[in-house]
Amino acid sequence: MSSQHPLRSGAFVVRWNRRWISGDQFARDYAASVMAFTSDVAHAVTRVHRAKQHPELRDLQTHAVVWASVLVAFEAASFCDQDRETLLALLLEELRPSWKHGELADTEYAPTILARAEAYFATRDRKSPSKTAERIVGWYLRAIAMPELIGNSALARHLRANFSHRMLRDIFRLSAASRFRTAVASLMERQRAARIADVDSCALSNWDERHPDSSAPEPVKALEDSHCEGHPIEAIAGAATSSR
Repeated sequence: MSSQHPLRSGAFVVRWNRRWISGDQFARDYAASVMAFTSDVAHAVTRVHRAKQHPELRDLQTHAVVWASVLVAFEAASFCDQDRETLLALLLEELRPSWKHGELADTEYAPTILARAEAYFATRDRKSPSKTAERIVGWYLRAIAMPELIGNSALARHLRANFSHRMLRDIFRLSAASRFRTAVASLMERQRAARIADVDSCALSNWDERHPDSSAPEPVKALEDSHCEGHPIEAIAGAATSSR
């Protein structure tokens, strides 16, 4: 995935944790929870077979499987394609620094993580986060060379439950955020149409008063307000007040 997001973060807001925040702030908050979850997964694995793990391999695969679970949650949420791409790009910018390992540079390590994440993501079951968790955890344990019997162990059950719970929780929260975005965009469009209709009505009324025998003028062209696209109403009002 490209790290270039089509809509600048300053022009993007999202409803999260009961408040409207910028895309940048969302990425910072979400990335913090992703990094904490990644650390929990790595520690759980290390406690079971500490001596058999290669830290570089384990860390790479752990970052990859967690990022795959993030992709699953965002896919299941109802964001439009542009919103989803924007948020994931912002989130990647926050996570990439945490993906460095030892002497390896980000440019060498991150592409491998993203490639592995796509492989995990490809095994998903779109209808069942629980089945997705079971699949990606199984492949993850194989990738870090855990014994075959580990698939039925307490560790495997723990990881499957944690991944399933996290994906379900994030799907619920992200879906709510996407619905707020859609509702605000719809309200803004209706208000924009009403403003245009008011301008047209006012222009026609003035023309009729001044030129009672003339034909009506052409309707006024729609006002350009693309700079407000995607903002909640209160954010637009705040921007307008501060600019006066």
